[in-house]
Amino acid sequence: MEKKTTVAIAHSDADLGKPAEYTRAQLDIVKGMIRDIADQSMGGFRKIVKRGDKVLIKVNTVIPCPANSGFTTDPRILEALLELVQEQAPAKVLIGERSAMGGDTRKAMEVCGVTEVARRTGAELCPFEEAPFDMYKIDRPIAFNEFPVPRAVRDADVYIGVPKMKVHVHTTLTCALKLQFGNLPDYDWMGRCHRDDIYQKIVNLTRAANPTWFIVDSLYAGQGNGPFSAYPEDLIKDFNTLCGGPDPVAVDTVCEALMDWDDPGTNAPATVLAAAEGLGTNKLEEIALTGAPLDRVKRKFKRQNLALQGRFPNVHAIMGAACEPGCRALIIGFDQLFVEGTLRKLKRPLYVFMGLQFAEENHIKNLDGDVIVIGDCAKTALERFPNAKYFGSNPEYPNCLPIWSNIPSIGLVQHVRSLV
Repeated sequence: MEKKTTVAIAHSDADLGKPAEYTRAQLDIVKGMIRDIADQSMGGFRKIVKRGDKVLIKVNTVIPCPANSGFTTDPRILEALLELVQEQAPAKVLIGERSAMGGDTRKAMEVCGVTEVARRTGAELCPFEEAPFDMYKIDRPIAFNEFPVPRAVRDADVYIGVPKMKVHVHTTLTCALKLQFGNLPDYDWMGRCHRDDIYQKIVNLTRAANPTWFIVDSLYAGQGNGPFSAYPEDLIKDFNTLCGGPDPVAVDTVCEALMDWDDPGTNAPATVLAAAEGLGTNKLEEIALTGAPLDRVKRKFKRQNLALQGRFPNVHAIMGAACEPGCRALIIGFDQLFVEGTLRKLKRPLYVFMGLQFAEENHIKNLDGDVIVIGDCAKTALERFPNAKYFGSNPEYPNCLPIWSNIPSIGLVQHVRSLV
């Protein structure tokens, strides 16, 4: 079958240090890996960046956490990439991102180690909440039809994405396609279409970004209930493998293959949809693989687990028709509560109503514990349990999916801790 695009893979068995602790020699190894991927997938950096170009590097600093935690952009990869880009004499290099849940992106960049890398390499930070946006319209009868896009994204001559490779409770995979979620201005836009329509949203955001090339940040990678799994074994610190190419759909397909999942390219719904809408190919046989052999470096990654019923001590779930990438995925908070031991310390059982409640659930009453109601679909449960803690839309957070339940100071985890 004719090959439609190229994705290159690089691997090293050397000691590459840690994201926030590395030597010049270790950085040079990473730089060589990225150079090899650019050479094999694009014909070299001179084909990606030209003299005088305006370059935007899209990173992942979704929340402020130390680089060695492994969940955000790896400074080793960012610094090596920026050095390679600067060698092409661009006019300007921006590092762009918008942190989640209304967080301060500039602060997150500092905590995650991005600010120091920018200082060393001469790149300019571009927190998108500080930048102008323009509306972009798909003009088709699909979800998330019109939305804001940072002017810095649309004005860039070159858009290079640096996604983390992680399993994700909402979207199965977060990589090249999902990276564009951080191109939105605030919590309100991030919260819109965050149910089963999130896949269309991801595809539309990628179309608007019109990316040039991706280098996947996967020296450290994540499996299980990411993007911030509470289980220590879900952070893979020795993957030491990178991949990259110009086609985000093909890149995500190869990442599924690197995770040793069956039928690569079909596991993440956004990847399937993006291929159907012409953003690239999700057929492994149409992708020219170069560099390190896939069979030698792939490793079995655990999938996400969205089961709530029967999984956590002292937690009883009354599940209705809840969106899998929406309210059901918010169980990630219970992962943290389980790992830290809070759930076993509860003095009373915890009853969680989630999703559209049906007639038979109307007979549930007189519960012998505390009640939590998650999502607008389950709001009718408040008629029987008016003292329940409700995580749903409100004037401050108006969208259907209550992502705000992840905010540490007011969210699900803090509420359950207060019950102990």
